Formats: sequence, C-alpha cells, structure tokens
Amino acid sequence: MSPQGATSLSYADIEMQLDTHHVRCNGTEISLGPIEFRLLRRLLENPGGALSGNELIGAVWPGNVYVGARTVDVHISRLRKSIRHSAHGDVIRTVWLGGYALESQTA
Repeated sequence: MSPQGATSLSYADIEMQLDTHHVRCNGTEISLGPIEFRLLRRLLENPGGALSGNELIGAVWPGNVYVGARTVDVHISRLRKSIRHSAHGDVIRTVWLGGYALESQTA
C-alpha cells in the first residue's frame, strides 16, 4: 500500500502521479488504460516483491467480475509495451509460478 498522503510513486525512471493519473517513463508521458494504471500502481507499491496473479486480480478488478490468469497476462503485456522505453529495459519480471514483480535495479 502507498504511504498515507503520498501523491506519487516511482521506481527506476517510472513516475506515477496518483492524483492526476499521469505516468512518465524515462521523462516521457505515457498513456495507460485504467487496468494497466492500477496494475502498475500495485507493482510500484510493492517494489521487489512478487505479486501473484490472484493478488493482482484482487487489487485491480472489482470483486463481482470474473478474471482469469490469462487476462492478467494480457494486461501485463500491454503495460510492458507502454513502458518499454524505460532506460532500464523491461522492468516487469515474470516470476515463474509466482506472478510478477518489478525487476531489481542494478547499479
């Protein structure tokens, strides 16, 4: 969860403004749909931690909507395409049998 009162989240060269729903990657404004925005927010709130598909479903989609694991994969793929211009490459790591995580930054 984001710190109380926080209006932004960041990781590597990705910056998210929570109040305005603006996202910048490597200094460039990117456009995200609502699902991708919520997925990225959840990942930014848990840097380095792996989030399972079920955790992402619970955090991103309404409880009255059935969402399968493949749906999460499709939206993660869209998110990856949107932030592909990151100077750090693909910062979303697939964790085998675990879900997804933000890639650890290297020095």
